[in-house]
Amino acid sequence: MKKLMFLSAAALMLAACATPPTYVGTALFAQTQQPVLATNATGTRVGRACATNVLGLLIQGDMSVETAKKNGRITQVASIDRDIKSYAIYSEVCTVVTGR
Repeated sequence: MKKLMFLSAAALMLAACATPPTYVGTALFAQTQQPVLATNATGTRVGRACATNVLGLLIQGDMSVETAKKNGRITQVASIDRDIKSYAIYSEVCTVVTGR
C-alpha cells in the first residue's frame, strides 16, 4: 500500500511539471484560449504555431508569432491568441494569429 501511495505521489508531481500556467491558474487538466494582442486590422486567415511538453522532460516546438504568421500566410496581424491544452502529463501551447 505504501508503494502504491509513493508511486501515485511521484506520478502527480511529474504530471505537474507538464502543466503550463494560465491566467486562471495551473491545473492537471485544462483547455483555454487566452487573448494576447488585438489590433484595428481585420482578416480571415488563421495561422497556428505550437509547442508541446511531455512530463516536463521534453519540450519541443516553435510557437512564435512569426511561425504562426508564416503558417497562415499572414502579412498584417489582426489578433494574437494563445490556445492551451493540458492533460496531466502532456500539454500543448499554440500561438494563434489571425489577419490578412
